[in-house]
Amino acid sequence: MFERYAAQVDAWRDIHSGVDFINSRRQGEAEARALLDAAFGPGGGGVMPAEDFRAMCMAVNRECIEGSVPKRITCTRFGAGLASLLRLAPCMAELAPWLAGLWALPVAGNPDEVLAEAFRLHEARRVTGVGIFALTLLLYLKSGATGAAGGDADDAAFFLPCTPALWRGLAFLKGQTVRERAGPRTLSGYRRFLHDAHALRERFCLLPLEVDFALARAEAMRLAGHRGGVAAAGS
Repeated sequence: MFERYAAQVDAWRDIHSGVDFINSRRQGEAEARALLDAAFGPGGGGVMPAEDFRAMCMAVNRECIEGSVPKRITCTRFGAGLASLLRLAPCMAELAPWLAGLWALPVAGNPDEVLAEAFRLHEARRVTGVGIFALTLLLYLKSGATGAAGGDADDAAFFLPCTPALWRGLAFLKGQTVRERAGPRTLSGYRRFLHDAHALRERFCLLPLEVDFALARAEAMRLAGHRGGVAAAGS
């Protein structure tokens, strides 16, 4: 499924994903989880100050790309997705029930059942401006916690963050022609994304935290004009 661009994916991993790359993302994710746990985990007050929400967004957006000059830690992991999250910070009173419900969701059960309940809660408590990225990022952080899936977080087949750009990057790597502005809008669309994203993980031996990097690179390559494929992508 990914053979057309296999050399590019291998190069992205080998050149750009080293110790600093992995550690910067892993540490950022750990800080984001700690802030969510403090607010909505056992003993939490069920509220998160706007400044803590902003700190959570900045932490999960941290990265250090190997092979760049100069190599430095930046706040660039999810691109435009960060701005969409930060716009929610003034809405914490309305956002807290959504965050609390999803953070309390057990993620070690049947994945289909977990996703169905997550999307039900998402629709029932959604705040204006909260889209698929915020939902899937929260599921990713929760399911990636050590022991959440019954083993090492790096090896768990857990949920992955998805933005429209990452969706299009994955379709491009599959050799599909991509509709501009396409992205997952439904539970079934996100399930398809997960199925193919985990196939990408297995094909290229990627850690979960490396997947969105490969997909972002693929979308950038697509936009640069390296198009091809036969099937239309969409939700």
